[in-house]
Amino acid sequence: MTPDEKNRLLVLIANPPVGSKLAAAKEYGVDLTLLVEALEWTPTERLRNAQRAANFFEKLRRAGERSRVK
Repeated sequence: MTPDEKNRLLVLIANPPVGSKLAAAKEYGVDLTLLVEALEWTPTERLRNAQRAANFFEKLRRAGERSRVK
């Protein structure tokens, strides 16, 4: 993504068209800037972030199992 494309996207999500899906997401509380950030990740960074998320959810699952056993 070029710097100009990124700037146009940031302006769009800051001021989404009325009635658009972007406006609905923003009103609901979705941080759309995180999507812009994710679009800039390399494939390696995407895999690394996905692995971190998977590890985190596995730890949560195990913690839930341990709390149910007690």
